[in-house]
Amino acid sequence: MHLFETEDGDIWICVTCGREREQEIRAKDWEYIFDRDDPVLRCKLCGGPDYEVDD
Repeated sequence: MHLFETEDGDIWICVTCGREREQEIRAKDWEYIFDRDDPVLRCKLCGGPDYEVDD
């Protein structure tokens, strides 16, 4: 997950949404903060994780 600082606060964006909506993220001038690999985090745009954990 990528953490971005936005005008409405910090949000997590998954890798897939980050790639698909890169132009929108740049246009809104969201500031990239850092990455974290954590299956519990959910993307603000799609609601999904970066990956599913197999049990």
